[in-house]
Amino acid sequence: EDSEAQRNPELQEQICQKIQDAVDIPDVFNKVAIHAGKASPKTLVYAAHRIARYCRLRKQDIGPTRRATRFLSLLSELLKGLSTLDAQALTNLSWSLAVLNHRDNRVLAAICHQLFGRVEEFSPANLAISAWSFATVSYRDDLVMKRLNRQALGRLREFESQSIANLAWALATMRFKDDVLMHHIAGEALRKMDRFSAQHVANTAWAYATLGRRGNALFESLERRALALLRDETDDFVPLDLALCAWSFAWLEHAGPDSALLRGIAAAALARLREFSTQQLANMLWGFDHANFVDQGFYDTIARWCCTQPMGFWQKAAGEELVSIMTAVKPYAGGQRGWCELEAFFMQETLQPLADFLREANTSDGYTQGLRKLRTYHAGALYTGWLFTKIGITHLGDGDDPRVARKAEDLIEFYLLPPEPRWLPDGYDDDDVQANRAEIPCLLEMLEVKRRVQPSSHFIALHLSAELLMAVPGIDGAEEGSVIRRNIWRVVPTRPPRRSGLCFVRGVKFEEHGMPDDDDPGHGMKTATLRDYQRTHHAEVTALSQVAEAIAEMQERISDSVASTCAVMEASHLKDAQPKVRGWVELFVPHYPCSSCTGALVQFAKMHPLLEVRVGHDDWRHWLRRLRQRWDPSDTRQHNLSVNARQLRDLDQNIGEAIPENYRAALKATLGTSGIAGDSPPPRCLVCIGGHCSRCMGFVLSFASKCDIIRLILHSLSHFKVFF
Repeated sequence: EDSEAQRNPELQEQICQKIQDAVDIPDVFNKVAIHAGKASPKTLVYAAHRIARYCRLRKQDIGPTRRATRFLSLLSELLKGLSTLDAQALTNLSWSLAVLNHRDNRVLAAICHQLFGRVEEFSPANLAISAWSFATVSYRDDLVMKRLNRQALGRLREFESQSIANLAWALATMRFKDDVLMHHIAGEALRKMDRFSAQHVANTAWAYATLGRRGNALFESLERRALALLRDETDDFVPLDLALCAWSFAWLEHAGPDSALLRGIAAAALARLREFSTQQLANMLWGFDHANFVDQGFYDTIARWCCTQPMGFWQKAAGEELVSIMTAVKPYAGGQRGWCELEAFFMQETLQPLADFLREANTSDGYTQGLRKLRTYHAGALYTGWLFTKIGITHLGDGDDPRVARKAEDLIEFYLLPPEPRWLPDGYDDDDVQANRAEIPCLLEMLEVKRRVQPSSHFIALHLSAELLMAVPGIDGAEEGSVIRRNIWRVVPTRPPRRSGLCFVRGVKFEEHGMPDDDDPGHGMKTATLRDYQRTHHAEVTALSQVAEAIAEMQERISDSVASTCAVMEASHLKDAQPKVRGWVELFVPHYPCSSCTGALVQFAKMHPLLEVRVGHDDWRHWLRRLRQRWDPSDTRQHNLSVNARQLRDLDQNIGEAIPENYRAALKATLGTSGIAGDSPPPRCLVCIGGHCSRCMGFVLSFASKCDIIRLILHSLSHFKVFF
């Protein structure tokens, strides 16, 4: 390396100019090779940034670039001098990696190390772009994000609208929970809403919807801004913006059948329908469908367009995308030419492979990986019945079907019961209604505070009924053909997950671990972790596990009786008798099952081939309508909110205002006063006598973490290493 040349600003400027004049990406690599050893790390960042801009502006395939040996060599050279880069160069490098979708953990970890120690040097735009870049390449380091968030929190007034939207999008993409920061981002967005573009509106709405933050005042302001932009011909809503807005407002029920925003989105979407990808079309139609938006002309045009697309267009779509599109279009497409062919293609190419996979024996890892590869996480409200017929499950219809009317009524009565938690040291019986009701939130939390059109798993309780018969000859002197009968009729709530939580360190996710005393809930039934979310505790699995336990108890009773009979009568032939259970099991669920739970149904049916498994389901949005018709909002017994729901309600009701005092006190216990904007400045570092130490302050701000405590101790010792 020529260190003297690297310190020569005039030479570096000349090299940068040659890189800028490069006609294409290979030419950029050539310029870097010509000046090998003379280009400084900052100049190499400029080259990487130029390559990323070429790929983005010219829409080139990024695959060959990020796999190129010369690009990997460029990153290796950069890594050697990364500590010499300033905040802007570090930001440019992370942005380049994100645009190229190149996740290099060594480089990203080095960038994070520099960001953590020098976060005060980063401008608001640098902070937002860095967060955006980490989220884009799915690289999350919780310690670094806490540090970045605390810095952003104290400087939000300096953030432009683009940076506000980028930071909110990054937090939502990483599913990084920071209620305080999101509260203040919403307040800052309200103050700067007149500067928001269509992209800013869409990304901000998507971020808050993804994190489940209702923020009524924020969404009202976003809707007004979106309507103004839709009327302004100079500001363009691209298909992605239209899709995100439709999905976000529908997800949190901020848009209904007569929504002016959805009407504006519909008109804009029809004008540029050819530009939509399958994912964008799926997200937009999902929003219209779940908002119960009614516009016959809009749906007719969409259905006609879908039916005229070549099958090659649909072959690129993920299974979940096709489920959303077909479910939304089906009620309006019956008479469209080409609809039958499109629906047949969907069933054969999406649903049938799912059915075939669920019927196969598999390992736990293979089961999860197979469902992820199929990318079909459910069959939707209109096609779950078809899927059931292919996997041998009897479909009982929705909540209006006479076959499930009584079950649906019992389930509604269960939800209307006030949740009254009790401490039961020895647990409780499966038929303990009061204890079961306390397992799911109160109606105020489900219908208002955390209201949305699709349920969180812990909102779900289902109705379970069964008739189990087991016959074994000659039990306790009884005549041949004796039968043991067991009837079940109860409501089963989702089993609360007891997990140790998630942690990301240097981009590596430490998986959730069950508590040591957790029982195996599956009774041999495999479940899948889809979208980084375990399904073991879902109500369907819990209900089937209870039936499996009842069958095991019956078999144990028979085994004991057979053993007694053999001892008395010396009837050794009875020892080999294997009692089989027959009868039926019925579930009624307020929402259609996910693919993992559908697979559990198939596995249960295989274990007990003489049992007929029948399942009915509603759609959660329709189930909410049933509950709202019966719920009395003034019933204070249904106002017993969880701690998280109470805090979110207080935050969302006071957007743009100070943090509520009760939440402020809880935050100080873990973040200190530095975690809350407007509080007193952070205390001086007790270790670094000269003032604030950026490294120590980063640890103090997140002192609640055990890992942080250990690192703080080690860093403290390093200050006194002269004495050792």
